[in-house]
Amino acid sequence: MPAGSPEGGQWTGGDGSGQSRQPGIGDNGGPALDPLKGPDVRSKDKVSKTQAAKAVAKANARRAGRIGAIITLIEAGHWLYSEYLSIRSYQDAPKTLAELQQHAGQSRPGYDDHHIVEQGAGSRERFPRSAVDGIDNVISIPRYKHHEITGWFNRRNPDFGMLTPRDYLRGRDWAEHVRVGHRALRQFKVLK
Repeated sequence: MPAGSPEGGQWTGGDGSGQSRQPGIGDNGGPALDPLKGPDVRSKDKVSKTQAAKAVAKANARRAGRIGAIITLIEAGHWLYSEYLSIRSYQDAPKTLAELQQHAGQSRPGYDDHHIVEQGAGSRERFPRSAVDGIDNVISIPRYKHHEITGWFNRRNPDFGMLTPRDYLRGRDWAEHVRVGHRALRQFKVLK
C-alpha cells in the first residue's frame, strides 16, 4: 500500500491481496507462552516418560486461568492430605526414650525409624550390627524431625571444633555416639 492511501496501515499478504494477517500466538493478550521446563525425558523407562507427560499436562493446565487455579488448589489439597500426618507428628511433644522405642519397627504414617547411633557409623566404626539395629538404638520419631536431625549431623558445628557431628564422631566409642545422638534428639525436641 502506498503511504497515505485509505487502506494504509493495514497488513496485507505478500501477494497484494489486501487480506489482513491472521492472528498468531500471543495476539489474544494472554500470558506469554514461555517454553515448558519439564523433567529430563531421555530415560527410556515408562515411569519417567509418564511422569514427564504428567508434568507437561499439569503445567499446561495451570496456564488455563481459573481452571488452572482450581487444578492447582486440587494439587495443593492432595499434597496437604498426603503430608498431613508428617505435619501433625512434627507437633509431638518430647517423649522419653522408652516412649520413642515403643513404636520402633512399626510402619506408621508421619514417622520414621531413627538410629541413635547412625547406621553408617556402625559399619565405619565396626560396631556390632546387633547393637546398631538393637532395641536400645532404634526409635520412632516424627519424619520431618528425622530429616532435620540427619541434616544437623552433616552441618559444621562450633561445639565440635567446626567439624560436622558426623566427622567429630569418627574414631570415637559407642558411648560418645550415643551421647551425641541423644543431644541431637533433645535439640530438636524429640527426646525429653
